[in-house]
Amino acid sequence: MAETATLLNIIEEEKAQLRTRRKKLNTEHGSDGNENWFGIAMSGGGIRSATINMGILKTLNRFGILEKADYLSSVSGGGYCGSYVQGTLKANGGDYAHLFDESKMEAVRNHGEYLIPGQGIRKKWNQLLLIVAYLVSTVMSFISPAIVVAMLVFIYRMLGGYLPSGLYLDNALPFMSIINIFLWVIGSLVAIHFTFNILFNFNLDVSKQFNYVENLTAFALVILAGLWAVAQYRGVAIINTMSALELLGATVGLFMLGFFTNPNALSFHRYYRKQLSDCFLQFAGKWRNVPLKDLFNANSDKKVDYIAPYPLINTCLNLQAPTGDDKFKGSKASDYFVLSPLHSGSKLTGYVRNDQYFDYSRMTLPAAVTISAAAVNPGMGIYSNATLSILMTIFNARLGFWISNPLKVRKIKTIIWWPRYFFNELLSTIGTANRMVNISDGGHIENLAAYELIRRRCRLIVCVDGGEDPAYTFFDLENLVVRARNELGVAIMFREGQEPENVIRPRASYGYSTQRYAVADMILLWQDDKLDGPNSPYQVGDKIGTFIYTKSSVTAPTMKPHLKEADDPLKFSTYKYKIYHPVFPHEPTSDQFFDPIQWESYFQLGQFMGADMLGMTEDPNSFDYASAPKFTVENLIDHFDKGSNLFSKPHAEDVNTRGGLDDLVDDVLKPNFDKNLSQEPPFDTNQASGQTGYRM
Repeated sequence: MAETATLLNIIEEEKAQLRTRRKKLNTEHGSDGNENWFGIAMSGGGIRSATINMGILKTLNRFGILEKADYLSSVSGGGYCGSYVQGTLKANGGDYAHLFDESKMEAVRNHGEYLIPGQGIRKKWNQLLLIVAYLVSTVMSFISPAIVVAMLVFIYRMLGGYLPSGLYLDNALPFMSIINIFLWVIGSLVAIHFTFNILFNFNLDVSKQFNYVENLTAFALVILAGLWAVAQYRGVAIINTMSALELLGATVGLFMLGFFTNPNALSFHRYYRKQLSDCFLQFAGKWRNVPLKDLFNANSDKKVDYIAPYPLINTCLNLQAPTGDDKFKGSKASDYFVLSPLHSGSKLTGYVRNDQYFDYSRMTLPAAVTISAAAVNPGMGIYSNATLSILMTIFNARLGFWISNPLKVRKIKTIIWWPRYFFNELLSTIGTANRMVNISDGGHIENLAAYELIRRRCRLIVCVDGGEDPAYTFFDLENLVVRARNELGVAIMFREGQEPENVIRPRASYGYSTQRYAVADMILLWQDDKLDGPNSPYQVGDKIGTFIYTKSSVTAPTMKPHLKEADDPLKFSTYKYKIYHPVFPHEPTSDQFFDPIQWESYFQLGQFMGADMLGMTEDPNSFDYASAPKFTVENLIDHFDKGSNLFSKPHAEDVNTRGGLDDLVDDVLKPNFDKNLSQEPPFDTNQASGQTGYRM
């Protein structure tokens, strides 16, 4: 039985690792007596959110902010970006200076249609590949219920029941034998594919290689199937003639097969995981499929093992009121299930160390990110209902994951008879009473990825909301505010004149946002002894942190930029993108097929969102990584809490590297500002464009 840890235990262990990391990286621990934990939260929203977050992180990274973050918390699409940061930094030895090089961004941009990448014939091929992969995984997903049905049929026959035989067409068409050959080929291929999926559950490539062959075979079969007359096999007659011993043997064989029909290995989750890794982990090298437990270790002698912020990958624990599950409390249909390098679990199930238990020790970075982005699943947290579960199960919309229940997990591999879990999904009996629990998209419970950072009492949280919200209802923010107050005892109180619905929501008479971010204070309403502990530095009523909420939004242009399509067709088209796509930047999450122009538009929008947060009056791309000032966490806190200008006063690192404020202004800011003033038309911070030097 598992030895589960408490929230206080795991948070303290995380922070011990982070203190070691700070010491080794020589970063600030806090100048006011507190440790000033700093976290970045990246919301869900598919490829749209991933691209916006890429842009924001590029700007923050330019000024040394990303490296100083303690936590990088993500959910769904935000996790795509998070996996890019983790994998790329591992592969390049922790080189932040080249993390967002244009060559890398170009490769990701050209792979923006990650489910069906490529152009021309290659794209058509990948479209068919997607269809075949889905159909094959659907066939595999029905092996579990087929086992149960077949076992019942055999048992019925053993008890003396008789099955009516079907009609067999002896005068089948001449090419019937060819059809049979293809059916045998496909059956054999799927059987081999099934075996390899089971043996290499976390392998990224093996399943897709089978899909290629299956795709070619399907082409030929479709042509022949159009000429195939209706015929039935004498399968029922054969069963009627089987002896009791043969029926018993077949039943036992099917039962044993049920131990191998792991839905994690057979569902469409595999294909989804492969496509995501091809796009966002293409620069990760040997770390492309890194186990989650090996992602962070501050005690290591290798800097690459702790150079990136500590990742919190947020998923949703699904609860659907199964009989005997005392964890299900009324309307509570979910819980926050976190996957991280040290621990995984939820408050309801407890937490286990990843390196001590079989399922968790094998969990990989791409698998965790894919689970966090499992938007369609029979269990969908607060969006679950019985009818939806039936439809999702039947139509193989099963992107979630079954993982060992921390309450019952064992240190050795658990033997599971998988067909029962198909019916758990079908009949909405998912919960913690089973040996396995079902987890899915973290957005099914909290889509901003900020909850766990508030739970860890971060002093500064930068929360990026890239979710779909064309009407600016701020549903995800409202959900977080309510949950933080009721479950964590923390009130998120936006400052006067900083209410998002007033400053970020566009007015109909204006059409644009007046501001891209809003600042709130986090106030402790009550203490949780299980979370804060006896040594908490905070009392009820204290401000425990600053919450920066930024939402994908566009400010109004003030003049027409001087752009020529011949100079850079991509960026010229990016400038026009908002004009011809008025819903930008809130195109539907169902659009997971970003072409290069669409990708670049969101990417540059993210860069300017980051620049606005920092109070920049310059294009963020006017600084290269080497010449840009590097800010501490305390600089950021002063900027948001005291209104200090990050670009008009010296900072410790700037004094050490360039001689103070005078050098910073004379060598960096003034030349760039003067250069922009000399442009025709003048540089403007409110330009509605993704063109470098112009705002969106």
